[in-house]
Amino acid sequence: MTRNRNLKRRVRLRAAKTGESYTSARRQLIPDEPPASMFEGQRPSDYLLRAAASPAGRTYKTLAIEQLAIDPANTILDLGCGTGGELDPLLRALGPAGSLIGVDADEEALRVARDRFEDPRLKLIVGDAHTLALDDGSVDRVYVDRTAQHLTAPATVLSELRRVLRPGGRVVLAEPDWQTLVIDSPEPELAETYRRFVIEEVIRNPRIGSELPRLVQHAGLQLETVIPVTATYTDPIEGDRIFGFARVTRRAVAAGYLDPEQADRWLGYLGGGPFFASLTVFITVANRGA
Repeated sequence: MTRNRNLKRRVRLRAAKTGESYTSARRQLIPDEPPASMFEGQRPSDYLLRAAASPAGRTYKTLAIEQLAIDPANTILDLGCGTGGELDPLLRALGPAGSLIGVDADEEALRVARDRFEDPRLKLIVGDAHTLALDDGSVDRVYVDRTAQHLTAPATVLSELRRVLRPGGRVVLAEPDWQTLVIDSPEPELAETYRRFVIEEVIRNPRIGSELPRLVQHAGLQLETVIPVTATYTDPIEGDRIFGFARVTRRAVAAGYLDPEQADRWLGYLGGGPFFASLTVFITVANRGA
């Protein structure tokens, strides 16, 4: 009831400000037919590769890989490599004597990566990030990209990364903090409810981006720097390819965060007019020390 009263108040304020009729003002705030069909209903199989190739993905990933300061002869671990969105730039940074190890728990994702890459320097392993099947001090660089947000025990994994790093080895983690998610809406409470659902129910470690500077130090690594990269989106289709608005909204309804009418209005706002969203990824750089 409160939301309905707030909406009516906004409609009246808009009508008074613009000179529109109440009906016209309401139509501008609530599209008659929310274009939910413009958004993807299911997560596509190439989601990770598309995200890596997006303008926002290329921006932070390029910066994160630069922070690795790769020597051509290095052994690199790409933890949570998935379908291989970053394997190509990592391989290009290596010389003939270098090597790249990709580890992921998803065997099907690694199958896709194997189909995409045939390089004797590359080894892909099905494994658990919490108990890596790698020798102590066996890698020079570790790259972790949007994987820590899904881990059961990030602190355990960071201790594993310190174990497998050689003295002077370097780790770069690029992770979002979902508290920074901003989506504009004529009903700010809907945007806040959606964000709260993502933080409370969708992402296992939603604040990991801002927690990592503390966690890497607790794991015995030396923190070098933290670089924030904020991605902005003004095209709802581009935003949907990253955030999956329809499928996440459907889950929010099933979980009781939104009712169906609110969900329709929310998707209508997202697809029916000017759009803006943003999210900050934090690039945390640390090393093992000599």
